[in-house]
Amino acid sequence: MARRGNESTVARFELARANQEQVLAESALRGEQVVSLVRVALVVLAGLSQSVIARMSGELLPRDPQRVLAVALYAVNAIGLAVVLHFQKPDLRRAMWRPVLISLLDCGFFGFVVWRAFRVTGDFDLEMLAASCAVVLAFSVARYSWLHVVMSTAMASATYALVCWGADAFSDARVSFVLGCYIALGLLIGWANTAVSSMFLRLRRRDNLSRFLPRQVVEQVLNHGDGALEPVQREVTILFSDIRDFTALSESLSPRVVLELLDDYFEHMGHIVMEHGGIVNKFLGDGMLACWGVPDGDASHAEHAMKAALDMRKKLEEINAWREQRGEPPLRIGIGLHTGVVAAGMLGGAEQHEYTVIGDAVNLASRVEGLTKALGVDILVSESTWRAGQGHFQGERISEERVKGRRESVVVYSLKGRAVLREKDAPPLLAARSVGSL
Repeated sequence: MARRGNESTVARFELARANQEQVLAESALRGEQVVSLVRVALVVLAGLSQSVIARMSGELLPRDPQRVLAVALYAVNAIGLAVVLHFQKPDLRRAMWRPVLISLLDCGFFGFVVWRAFRVTGDFDLEMLAASCAVVLAFSVARYSWLHVVMSTAMASATYALVCWGADAFSDARVSFVLGCYIALGLLIGWANTAVSSMFLRLRRRDNLSRFLPRQVVEQVLNHGDGALEPVQREVTILFSDIRDFTALSESLSPRVVLELLDDYFEHMGHIVMEHGGIVNKFLGDGMLACWGVPDGDASHAEHAMKAALDMRKKLEEINAWREQRGEPPLRIGIGLHTGVVAAGMLGGAEQHEYTVIGDAVNLASRVEGLTKALGVDILVSESTWRAGQGHFQGERISEERVKGRRESVVVYSLKGRAVLREKDAPPLLAARSVGSL
C-alpha cells in the first residue's frame, strides 16, 4: 500500500511537470505568433524605407537582382510563417527547435542584405547591420527558454562580426563595443524572458491548484514546491457543520434555488473559516468539513476553531434576519469540534486527487456534530478541544455520550461565547490604561 501511495505521488508530480511544460509551450507559441506579426510589419516598413522613402530622398540603391530575390523570399517566408503559426497547436518539440531555424534565417537574411549592399555600392552601412542584429536578438524575448536568448545573442554577435570582417570594416574597438552591447541586451532580455515565464507559470499554477486545494495549501506548494503535499501527521482541530432538517427544506424548493442557497451560505461560512486561519477541506451536501493546524502548524488551532464556530453562529443570525425579511424560514445548524491527531496530505491518483485529512479525530468530530441535535445545542466541542481552548471561552459540560464506533464515552461541552476578560487577567499595559482612565 505504501508503495502504491509513493507511485501515486510520483505520478502526480510527473503530471504537474508535464503540465508545466505544456504551459510554457503555449506561452512560447503565443510569443512566436506575436513575433511573426512584428516580422511581417518590419518587412513592410523596410520595403517602404528602401524604396519609397529612399527614392524621395535620393538614396535609392542600384538594382541588385540577388538582393531583390532575397527580400522577396524573406517576405514570403515571413507571411507564410505567420499563417502557419496562427493555426499551429502548442508542441514542446517545436518550441525547442523552431526558434533555432527562425533565428538562423533572420540573421542570414539581414547579414546578406547588408553585405550585398556593400558589394554593389562599396559603402558599408554599419548602423543598419547593428540595428538588424539587435532586432533578431529582441525577437527572443518571448521564446520558450532563456537558452534561446543565449543562442540569439551568439547568432546576432557572430553575424555582425562576420559581415564586418567580410566587408573589410572590422575594428577591434568598434566590434567589441557592439558585441558588449548585444551581451548586455541579451542579459536583460534573458532576465525578462525568465521572469515573465516564471510569473505566467506561477499564476497559471496558482489558478489550477486553487481548483482543488485550499488557499493555504496552494501557498505552501508555490513557496516550497511539491514536497508541501507530502503526508504529515499532526494534531489539529476539526470542525463539522451541518444544516438541520435541510432535506425537508430542500423538498419544497427547486434544485436551482437549493444550489443558490447553499452557495450563499458556504460563501459566508467558508470566509469565516479562512479569516481564522483554517482551511475548508470539503463540502458534504449541506455540510462542511474544516480544519485548523494544517498545512501550517498552529499552536492555537483549537482556539481559532472555536472563535470561528462562534462567528459562524453570529453570521447565521444575520442570514436568518435577511431570510425573515423575505418571508423565508430560518436556517438552523449544528457545529461539532474535536481536537486530535490526523494524517494530512494528497489523496487519489494522478488524474484526480484532493488534499484531505484522515483519522479517528475526523470521525469523532462528525459524531460530536451529530450530537448537537439530540442535546438541543448548536455548538458542541469535545473535551480535548475544550481543554485546548485554555479557558478563553464560556460554556458548560453537557454530558458524557456514547458514540458509534467508540468504546469510550465522549465528554462534550456547549460553547456559548468568549470569556470576559477581567481586569486582573488583563495584560499589564491594558490594566495600566484602565487605571489611568479612572
